[in-house]
Amino acid sequence: MKKTEIKMLPGECWYGFVVEDCLSYPLDEKSTYTCLQRSDNHSTNQEAPLLLSTAGRYLYADTPVDLSVKDGVITVDDTMLLSEGHHTLRGAFLHCASTHFSLSHPIPPAVFFRRPQYNTWIELIYNQNQKDVLAYAHGILDHGLPPGILMIDDHWNIYYGNWSFDPIAFPDPRAMVDELHQMGFVVMLWVCPFVSPDSMEYRYLAEKGYLVCGSDKTARVQKWWNGYSAILDMSNPGAQDWMLQKLDRLMQEYGIDGFKFDAGDVKFYRDDDVCYDPNMTAAQQCTLWAKFGASYAYNEFRACFGAQGLPLVQRLSDKHHRWQGGVDLLVPGALAQGILGYAYGCPDMIGGGDFEDFRDENMNVDEELFVRYAQCAALMPMMQYSAAPWRVLHGEYAKACLAAGNIHEQYADLFESLAHHAASTGEPIIRYMEYMFPHQGMAHITDQFMVGEELLVAPVYQKGVRTRSVVLPKGKWKYCDGTVYEGGQSVNVPAPLDVLPYFVPQR
Repeated sequence: MKKTEIKMLPGECWYGFVVEDCLSYPLDEKSTYTCLQRSDNHSTNQEAPLLLSTAGRYLYADTPVDLSVKDGVITVDDTMLLSEGHHTLRGAFLHCASTHFSLSHPIPPAVFFRRPQYNTWIELIYNQNQKDVLAYAHGILDHGLPPGILMIDDHWNIYYGNWSFDPIAFPDPRAMVDELHQMGFVVMLWVCPFVSPDSMEYRYLAEKGYLVCGSDKTARVQKWWNGYSAILDMSNPGAQDWMLQKLDRLMQEYGIDGFKFDAGDVKFYRDDDVCYDPNMTAAQQCTLWAKFGASYAYNEFRACFGAQGLPLVQRLSDKHHRWQGGVDLLVPGALAQGILGYAYGCPDMIGGGDFEDFRDENMNVDEELFVRYAQCAALMPMMQYSAAPWRVLHGEYAKACLAAGNIHEQYADLFESLAHHAASTGEPIIRYMEYMFPHQGMAHITDQFMVGEELLVAPVYQKGVRTRSVVLPKGKWKYCDGTVYEGGQSVNVPAPLDVLPYFVPQR
């Protein structure tokens, strides 16, 4: 593959590419960075062959590229094209979005932005069952949380590819869904493109040619986090139709509202796979999984490639229940999602979504950490609970967590409005400070953010901290306690346990 080199301009900073590398951005003259998106892709989150700069330039490609940065020079595959002359980071983004993104779709349903999501994963893990799902839902309402979207996670079915409720764990799924609807919940189910080998579905799909094959033209079995499975070939219209029928039956027969589309990561496919489309690549399979899911209004994705602008809910990948390498990744990750064109972002489950952290029954949940997780999510487009707050929190911590949810509900109209704006322009809901205030020395600030033009948010992400240093742009800014600060400087503001630091610009 031929390479091209782009020399950075003095002081220029670049953003984008891969969400899970969010702590590496922005890239500047001092950065040493490599990402092998084309030749060795291991991304578990959203990505795109896109870099945007504070000098109003951007690099874009339709296909994965390998990229490296050293000594102020960006070296990329020559399939990546440079666009210049857009003056600012925002100018570069708007030009890129209008030129390359799929815009003017409807937004995901408003409830995503207005009400919390509740996922059964951390409470039930692989023991998903009707009795405990209903108990979880009743617990939500009994403890003062509002109804919202309830996601029943992995293992509600018998095995992968058999998209029917386990009759032992779910003796009457229709009655369960009806009860959840009566309680005010939207109900979603976890699904994936994997098919358990040596099953009736596997044999049927293999015979039809609906599975991804290896070089020997037999269905290839892929290792993933739940073992070894075959994979649906989403380039085959017949495979898509088969999956569509399975999911539509769940909606018609049981009243299911939508689906959490997990897996589909680029790393689970190979460019040399034998597929229905002979030119199909690993990245294109990932994109096809996303486009398939976009036909369902209620959806959620974790891994995506090149699906910018589509009405897809995009969750950050599973985070640990810890301060470093956990809650501190939420703001940089959400900012990276937005600048790549994935506007409808959801931070990970409050408290952390990595179930290994919660498997030990003797584990002591860090209640302060849980509250700060909730506050980080409160002024992002969506909030998602999984570990039951009423089980793991007590006293002031429980009250502070409820207060964070109330903040989100207070600004629900704003989030819905910004979602509509994103649908037509591609603009992020969660924005880098540099995006909104160019050339004010804010290019490296990745632990505070703007919600549109209306709010500046600076969550606390360090244990025991009760004040927050915030960089304010020029102008006047009203803190959440009513104090007005003069901008153009750093200020220290009080941030006790029950306070999420945020400011409103005074115009």
